[in-house]
Amino acid sequence: MENETLYKFFAGLTSEAEKKAIKLWLEEDALNHQLLLKERELYDAVMLADERLLTTKHRFLNRYKGIVKRTIKWAAVLLIAFISNYLFFNVKYSAFENAVNTVTVPLGQRVNLTLSDGTKVCLNAGSIFTYPSLFGGDVRQVQLNGEAFFEVVSVEKKPFVVHTHLYDIEVLGTKFNVDASRHSFSAALMEGKIKVKDNIHFENVVHLSPNHKVTALHDSLFVSDISDYDIYRWKEGLICFEDLNFVDLMKRLEKYYGVKLIIETSSLSKYSFSGKFRISDGIENLLRVLQKDVNYQYTRSEDGNIIYIK
Repeated sequence: MENETLYKFFAGLTSEAEKKAIKLWLEEDALNHQLLLKERELYDAVMLADERLLTTKHRFLNRYKGIVKRTIKWAAVLLIAFISNYLFFNVKYSAFENAVNTVTVPLGQRVNLTLSDGTKVCLNAGSIFTYPSLFGGDVRQVQLNGEAFFEVVSVEKKPFVVHTHLYDIEVLGTKFNVDASRHSFSAALMEGKIKVKDNIHFENVVHLSPNHKVTALHDSLFVSDISDYDIYRWKEGLICFEDLNFVDLMKRLEKYYGVKLIIETSSLSKYSFSGKFRISDGIENLLRVLQKDVNYQYTRSEDGNIIYIK
């Protein structure tokens, strides 16, 4: 299709025969739709480049022949600059917007991220987090497998949604903690409001207010008060636990320190502990402190990756 005919079409000056020819041309090949859009973008840029063409339609009609010639001439001159800087940038921008990043946090470490909208995310050890390089569309969406603390920036009419394996958390602007491993789910709200939705049982929806948490149990969601905020201080580098069974405590330490803890004495399961430790002090410091209350011994494997407790 001749460029001159397309420019006439964009200006609303084509005859019925020319309109029919353009219609047939578009139906011939899907690629022609892309060519049409490409030429339209170029045409619009040229029109905007000349303010004298933005007066009245009557003036445009009177100058049509000269305009077409000038437009074609300008198109040749601007083709490299415009396509390289405008269209190419838009393609790259779209690709960047659709780019997806995945962060896998090694055991024993934490990762802090700031997303493109300014939202801050702190990821706990062993977590997998997927997010776009740039939020497009009407919803800001991320995917979490593990534990994270979110400080979501409020964007009007553009909710922020955290997808997990069974439940989704929808917010506008708030601070909350999510612990969504393969076999468990809980969310605790510090500020703002969140909505927790079941991905399987759609009628199962909970609206959470500050200082409350929701926990999944047997395919149901239960809301309760947050009685202990210390357990969410992991993002500060602290291990806090209250009346926690020895076995469960060792499982938590496995995540924080990236080691395997094997309990060889079953009697240890009857003990529970409360405490607050800096992760940076190391697992052996914690184990030695616990030994003051319970009589046990521990040894490490040669590579240091396994600790045997008996």
